[in-house]
Amino acid sequence: MAFSLFRKKDNDPVKPASSGPAALDRASVLPQQEPARPPAPSPMDSPADSASYNLSELTIEVADAGTHLSPAEEEAVVLYANGQLAAAIESAKAAIPGIVGTRQASTWLLLFDLLQLAGDHAGFDELALQYVVEFETSPPLWRELRKAAPAARPSGPTSGAISLPANLSISTVQAELSKVLAACEKGGIVRLDASRVVNIDATAAAELLSLWPRARKLKASLQLLGADSFGKLLASKIETGRRNHAEATFWLLLMELKQTIGEQENFDNLAIDYAITFEVSPPSWDDRLVVKAAPVPAGKTGDAAAEAPSSPDRMQLSGDLVGGAADSIGKIRQFAQSHGKPVIDLSGVGRVDFETAGQLLNLGVELMQAGKMPTLAGANEPIAGLFKLMGITELMPLAK
Repeated sequence: MAFSLFRKKDNDPVKPASSGPAALDRASVLPQQEPARPPAPSPMDSPADSASYNLSELTIEVADAGTHLSPAEEEAVVLYANGQLAAAIESAKAAIPGIVGTRQASTWLLLFDLLQLAGDHAGFDELALQYVVEFETSPPLWRELRKAAPAARPSGPTSGAISLPANLSISTVQAELSKVLAACEKGGIVRLDASRVVNIDATAAAELLSLWPRARKLKASLQLLGADSFGKLLASKIETGRRNHAEATFWLLLMELKQTIGEQENFDNLAIDYAITFEVSPPSWDDRLVVKAAPVPAGKTGDAAAEAPSSPDRMQLSGDLVGGAADSIGKIRQFAQSHGKPVIDLSGVGRVDFETAGQLLNLGVELMQAGKMPTLAGANEPIAGLFKLMGITELMPLAK
């Protein structure tokens, strides 16, 4: 979008062209030429006298530069900014049937975030299945916006690993299941080593799958060792689109494996393929069922230790910015003025209303005049849409 600030409205009446003899003579001399139009008046042509402006006639023109919203998106964004989340969802949802086949992703992404904000996991998953059909790619992932403190794990003892045999069939798996369940009765984390397994049949997969709910009932958690090789074995026994119901246990066991080791993206992709193949609703991801790996021993470096520190030029905001959010606007102003490449992180912000967006627009003009252009990062789709609608993104660019 491009701005034309302080452009004076043209309210002068249009004067009719002369119809006298002079006009007729001119037309006869230059019959093929249209009369030249005078250039449009510009504020720069007027004398620098404030009295020549009527402030009530000053406007801001916004020219489209490819960041426009569709009417449905605009309606949903406005409704959400006004605090009408349910109405915003219905507006975006009603637009989906009309754009099926056009591969217009923006409305879908807006609806995904609105459903996420509403906590509608079922609606999100339903839209995800439609998205896969429309775009033939993985949909956005559900994320827990407000993480509760993790539930305390039972304090029972942690057993040694129980090793599964190389060939898992109904005849070889029964004895191992008895050992696992006996260990689960003590509570705590029970380690199950599948690194030696090279073959498994559908019946054994079903028996093994039953271990997880039974362990939870006994207040125990199964930690799977050798998950990579075992996962590849299970994956080799399934194929998207091949609807063999005997293979369903391989699909479900592989999803349970991904859930246990915390690979949510792989779990979600697998769940979508399962739903497409069998035309049924797949299991849903549950953060509480992830069994964390054992703590890294002292003296060794884990993944968390390698995590990069946050940038000193990044400022984090959280909560809803409404009613002008004077305190947050003041913090943004101070932060932007004192940092070379300021980034305002909005990933923790749920909603921005029109009053606050207006204050942010004014701040953007102020900072631009001071040679600053903060980047707005992590805004959800409804907030990003509001910023595009109001032209804020021309003063403060958006980044994911």
